[in-house]
Amino acid sequence: MSKKYLEWNNSPEAIYLYSLLKTVFERILPRKRKTPSKKQLIKMSSDLSYSSKQRLTKNNAEMYLKRNRNILNTALPHRNKLTISDNCFDEIYKKMAICELYLFNRYNKENGHIPDMFTLFEDTGNVFQLKNNTVLSIYMERYLKKMAKEQILKLIPQNPKDEFCETRKMKRYFVIHSGLTNTGKTYHALNALKEGKSGAYLSPLRLLALEVQERLMQDGVLCSMLTGEEEDIVEGAKHISSTVEKADYSQNYDVAVIDECQLIQDEARGCYWTKAILGIKAQTIHLCCAPEAEQILVKIIEDCEEEYDIIRHKRNTELIFSEQPFSLKNTQKGDALVVFSRKSVLRVADELSRYNKKASIIYGALPYQTRKKQLGLFLEGKTDVVVATDAIGMGLNLPIQRIVFLETEKFDGTVIRPLVPWEVKQIAGRAGRRGIYEKGYVSTVSDTNLVKHNLTVPNATVEYAYLGYSDILLDIECDITQALRVWKSIPTGGFYVKQDISRTLNLCDQIRKIYKDFSKRELLKLASIPFDEENRQVMELFKEYTLLFSYSQPIFKPVIISYTLDALEDYYKCLDLYYSFSRSMGYTPDLEWLKETKHIIAEKINKELLLNSSGQHAKKQRKKSNY
Repeated sequence: MSKKYLEWNNSPEAIYLYSLLKTVFERILPRKRKTPSKKQLIKMSSDLSYSSKQRLTKNNAEMYLKRNRNILNTALPHRNKLTISDNCFDEIYKKMAICELYLFNRYNKENGHIPDMFTLFEDTGNVFQLKNNTVLSIYMERYLKKMAKEQILKLIPQNPKDEFCETRKMKRYFVIHSGLTNTGKTYHALNALKEGKSGAYLSPLRLLALEVQERLMQDGVLCSMLTGEEEDIVEGAKHISSTVEKADYSQNYDVAVIDECQLIQDEARGCYWTKAILGIKAQTIHLCCAPEAEQILVKIIEDCEEEYDIIRHKRNTELIFSEQPFSLKNTQKGDALVVFSRKSVLRVADELSRYNKKASIIYGALPYQTRKKQLGLFLEGKTDVVVATDAIGMGLNLPIQRIVFLETEKFDGTVIRPLVPWEVKQIAGRAGRRGIYEKGYVSTVSDTNLVKHNLTVPNATVEYAYLGYSDILLDIECDITQALRVWKSIPTGGFYVKQDISRTLNLCDQIRKIYKDFSKRELLKLASIPFDEENRQVMELFKEYTLLFSYSQPIFKPVIISYTLDALEDYYKCLDLYYSFSRSMGYTPDLEWLKETKHIIAEKINKELLLNSSGQHAKKQRKKSNY
């Protein structure tokens, strides 16, 4: 350390800290560990007298404190065997006191409102914490959390419904449409939406938001569309179809439809359904849900003291489980083959082409226009079957006669696990369509008992609704990530639990590595931008945009570097990020360029899928491998 750093600081705080450290370390010795070897003792002795020549910085001070706490805790029980004087230990305490004071004052200068050193250690419990914790970490743990918790409890209403004061002045009426897949619940809710003078449809997926906008426009109802990745604002439209995250709580509607409300139990996104049900300002609200969500929706509505009716929808077509053995060779027209990864979808489509069977391909990462074209081919009879992931489970109904589970396990983001009852029903329910297929069939190539059982066993009842954090946290007098952690730690009452905030915290950490002086509002905005952070190319683009924003520089349009299927899909995600980053951070995106480019990329992706389903893509790959 520099001479300036090694000089003894004679301030009252430094002297006070020195005495506390000496007392804590020498009077409260840890249990003696196994006696170290002579070699270890020599190393300990040299470590105690070591002094770095680097200048004093936050990182150096933190490293010095961590290192010497460990060494002191190890060395002091054996101090009689160490051939060093007590003055050496005193010098270490002094240097540690200076490091502690430096970090404490540095934080105080940046944040303010911090108690002085003497006030902090009036609590003897804090003194004992010095053994293994820095002064600043003690303050953060004991005082900052306590202060943040008090402010959060004061500013955020105890009952979540009371966050929406204007909505609470209304007397809304709810209609709960309860039913499994393919029972017509969304169909009836959308009919009510079309009858309203103004309305909002809130969707779990942007693809579904686009489908509903298109359907309303076809029926003569002007409808705008808004998701986190794109927008289509139609002049004169009084209806809007959006993802649930983009709901407008300042607007008044005649009718609102909130779809797939059983997702209120989703740890990451369920909070948006809770917020929509509590806060959307509409005279009549239609909630579409699976039967297992009825109970929690009723609890929320009754807690808001509002009226409701429940309409329970039943299937119009019989659903039959078929135990007949299945192979790709005997695939029938009207089949939908279900797997749980994009790689499997492409592999199965290629295998089908060897039997001269053409397939439409559906998976979550597909652009809407590509998905629409693929389904169009199926509807027109130009392809024989659909090969899809569980993305087929949500959306408007298709003329599918049989659902075949080629896989019965899926990766849920953490582990590979068997399908649960609601997932099997959600997907299997797509089989059968009134007027085309009066009976729907479900089959599987493995785990017959699992699929058969999951079709009949009741789904687990949804017990809780997830809550999200409020922008009120920006007013808490501490770091926003600390405020989020404190908010998460405060228990909720009744039937609410708090959302998972790990993504937000992780992104905040990564953003601060790029630029550490963003305001709390800017940091939270950046961390809330919707994009696929697991995609390396997209994440790198996000980091570049964040750096440009930190310098108040304009962001650039993404550039494509390859035209393989993988590269095209990654580029489409980069286009989505260009839009969402621009809208979130105050830039003006080039919407005409974006719309045209997305259309071109969607066409190219569709072309690649057609090659894959016809077997030409695989033939190319095999031909290359022969050289």
